[in-house]
Amino acid sequence: MSLFNFFKGKPKSYLGIDIGASAVKMVQLEKDEERYKLKNYAIYSLKGQLKRNNYQVGIESAKIPVREMAKIIKELLEEAGIDLKEAYLSVPVYSSFSTLIDLPNFSEKEVASAVPFEARKYIPIPISEVVLDWSLVSPPNKMAGRQVLIIAVPKKVIAYYNETMAAAGLTPEMIEEETFSLSRALVGNDKSGIMLLDVGARSISASIIDDGYVRLTHNLELGGLKITRAIAEQMSFDMEKAEQVKKDLSESWMSDEQSVQARVISQTVLKLIVAEMKKIIDSYQNKYKRKIEKCVLVGSGVHLVGFVDYLTQNLSLDVSVGDPFARIEYPAALKPVLKKLGLALAVSVGLAMRG
Repeated sequence: MSLFNFFKGKPKSYLGIDIGASAVKMVQLEKDEERYKLKNYAIYSLKGQLKRNNYQVGIESAKIPVREMAKIIKELLEEAGIDLKEAYLSVPVYSSFSTLIDLPNFSEKEVASAVPFEARKYIPIPISEVVLDWSLVSPPNKMAGRQVLIIAVPKKVIAYYNETMAAAGLTPEMIEEETFSLSRALVGNDKSGIMLLDVGARSISASIIDDGYVRLTHNLELGGLKITRAIAEQMSFDMEKAEQVKKDLSESWMSDEQSVQARVISQTVLKLIVAEMKKIIDSYQNKYKRKIEKCVLVGSGVHLVGFVDYLTQNLSLDVSVGDPFARIEYPAALKPVLKKLGLALAVSVGLAMRG
C-alpha cells in the first residue's frame, strides 16, 4: 500500500431520497475526491398503498400517512443495506411555488428585504403558511440589475417530510425543489439554454436552465395521469384498464384497433404538452434574448410510445433523454438495469450529488 493511499480518507457517502407521486426512490453515492460512485439504490412502488386507501396514483392530497411512509423507508433502507442516518430530500414542483423576479441593482440586504413583498405577488397562499427561500442568479446577457429566484414550500409539506424522516430514524440534511436535483444530475456544467422536461405520473414540470442556473419552472397538469384519464373517458375503461392500455403502448408498437385508438388519444395530449412548452420557451426567449437550444427529458412518462419522436419532430430543439448516471461510476454489469431505471432515479441521484 502506498503512503498516498494509506493517508487518503475514507470516501464519504450521501443518500438522496425522492418521495414521488407513485414511488419512493433512493440512491446512495460514494464520493472519492471529485468522483461519484454508485453505492446502492432502491425503488418502492406506492401503487399498492394508494389503491388500498382508495387513492389514485399521483393525487397530491392523497399523501400516505407519516407512519406508513416511514415504515416503507425503513424497510427500503434495511433491504438495500444502507446504514446512513442523514438524507437529502426533494419537494415535487407541484408541491412548491417558484418564480424569477427582476430587481434594481440592490445590495443583498436590500434583496432580502424586498423578497417577502415581491413573493406575495406570485404565491397563491399567505406568506405566513410557507417556508420562503431565494437565491441570486446571474442575469442573462449581462442585463442590469439583480435577478432573484424565489422558492416557497408550504409549511405543512416541510412538516410532513420532517416528521416522516424522524419516524424513519433519519435526519434531513437538506430539502430542495426537485428541479435543482434534476439539473445537478442531468445538466451539470452545460451553459446552454436548456428546457428540462420531467414527465411524471401526476404532472409535468417544464424548467428553463440557462447558463447553469435554474431560471424558472412551470407545473403542467399534463402528466401520465392525464393520458390515462383521457383513455378511460374516451374508450369507456376504468382507470386500471386504461393504465394497462397506456403501459402496453409504452412497451411495443401494437397495431390492433384498440391500440391505434389509444395512440391517437395519447398524441392529443402530446399536442397540448408541446403547445405549453412553446409558450414557455417563446416567453423566455423574447424577454431575455437568450436562445433555448436543447430539451432534456426525464421521468417515467418519457417511455410512452412515440413521446421522444413527437417532441423531436415538433420542437426546434436538440431533444435527448437524460442520463443521470453519465458522470457516475458503477459496475458494467449494472448498465442494462440502470438504462431502464435511470430516469426514475434521476432526482435521487441529483440529491445525493448535493453532498
